[in-house]
Amino acid sequence: MNTAVLEREEAKTITIDLNAFLQVDPVLRMQAEAVLSQSGMTVSRAVDLLLNYIVSLKKLPDALLMPPIPCLDEMTDEEFDEFVQAGFDDIAEGRTYTPDEVREILRSEYGEL
Repeated sequence: MNTAVLEREEAKTITIDLNAFLQVDPVLRMQAEAVLSQSGMTVSRAVDLLLNYIVSLKKLPDALLMPPIPCLDEMTDEEFDEFVQAGFDDIAEGRTYTPDEVREILRSEYGEL
């Protein structure tokens, strides 16, 4: 059971029991339970961590928003060629950044590095 603690100005606390019901694909939940149990974590705890992250940083984790980076070991030769060609196409179309622009983008996204 999850609890929330509300703090009042008088430094007293009130504890309230909360339950949340999430609609999740049963197969996905079973797969997540199997993965999480390997590190001794429950689905409820993982959801709690995610919600704490969102509240603390006021955003979703970047890893959830970014497309996965392809792994060379998992690519076919054709997929690799397409990936490299996309890079060449970006350069030809002027979709490039200077090192200073990259630093500024990273600084604005992640703060001082």
